[in-house]
Amino acid sequence: FLGEVQGIMSEYQDYNIKVWCFDTKVYNEADFSADNGSDLVNYELMGGGGTDFMCNWKYMKENGIEPKRFIMFTDGEPWRSWGDPDYCDTLFLIKNPSSKPEAPFGQSVYYDQDPNQKLAA
Repeated sequence: FLGEVQGIMSEYQDYNIKVWCFDTKVYNEADFSADNGSDLVNYELMGGGGTDFMCNWKYMKENGIEPKRFIMFTDGEPWRSWGDPDYCDTLFLIKNPSSKPEAPFGQSVYYDQDPNQKLAA
């Protein structure tokens, strides 16, 4: 996840990216820009129980967050709802080795692990 965000940041000279984790609620919101992008290596992943996609839209609305594009890294297996289709442009980056679920709105793209890539132990 963080490697993919780092890759997005490396493509641009100027950017503002807001990152957070979620399960049934949102955790650890952090902002990164060209000035502090290297701080991403210290970002702490949090959460770990349940998958309530709608908590992201609730959080954005409650905190006045209106992204140009909301990118969700997910296994594509939400509890109940995929979210609010009318709030913002949404891209679901789905990593799911057993299926390729498609979101009912926005754009679904799939992350497939390179079988030749070695994972750290």
